[in-house]
Amino acid sequence: MAVQADPLTINGIYRSCPLCGNENKDIKPSIYSKDPWILKKCAGCRLVYLENPPAYEDLEETFAWEKTSHQVDEEKKKNDSALRRGIRVIKSYKERFIRRDKLIDVVKQYFPAGPVIDIGCGGGAVMARLDHQYTPFGVEISKHLSDMAQQIAKSRGGRVFCGSAPDGLDTFEKDFFTAAIMSAYLEHESAPREVLQKTLRILRPGAHLIIKVPNYACLNRVVMGKKWCGFRYPDHVNYWTPKTLIKIIRDTGFQIVRFHIWDRFTTSDNMWLVARKPA
Repeated sequence: MAVQADPLTINGIYRSCPLCGNENKDIKPSIYSKDPWILKKCAGCRLVYLENPPAYEDLEETFAWEKTSHQVDEEKKKNDSALRRGIRVIKSYKERFIRRDKLIDVVKQYFPAGPVIDIGCGGGAVMARLDHQYTPFGVEISKHLSDMAQQIAKSRGGRVFCGSAPDGLDTFEKDFFTAAIMSAYLEHESAPREVLQKTLRILRPGAHLIIKVPNYACLNRVVMGKKWCGFRYPDHVNYWTPKTLIKIIRDTGFQIVRFHIWDRFTTSDNMWLVARKPA
């Protein structure tokens, strides 16, 4: 479908490349664009990103996760295939016989006891799974979901800020947190560089950050094309590859602790990375 909308007319939001700052107005939209949402591949760093993302205030209500997720589920049903159904069956058997919570496993390996912040915490599902040695805090832009997460956090001595991550992170003290989580978040953030820099400020020296994002470089994206499950309009505004994810992590002052081949395997739709604030 041809994309005809002027990026400057969508809620007044336009952005250059969020990774390198390159101006890409004259670059042809990606074939994965979906009217009126315009995807561009940066001519400089090659990051694929949404050029005209919704304003933060629209993410609180109009494009809130709990509303857009229903539409995504319907689109997935339309795009379903025998291969994807087969993969789901295999995953269901694997989960039945090999019960594993990868995020919590990584948390146990790298996080010491203390206050932990979940950035883009949704309704608090991750908070609820954390061991009680951790005091959960969060930032969530959806009003409905932040209310749910606040109940969990408050019961354990923490709190949740409702609003954008750049604003929310400013409400916390410098060097306060022992660790941070960004699970299925960084692909949604219009200002990822700013958020990572603000996260670095509130982490204690040596504290770890866990990141999980879709892998735009995965084999499934190449095979499925426009039907890839990682495309979400307008929720996903950054499409990370191993190379671009490494660049933004290092550029914002973090050290990469873990990002081995199995964390970014080409057949997986997702990537996992563990970073650390320098001690």
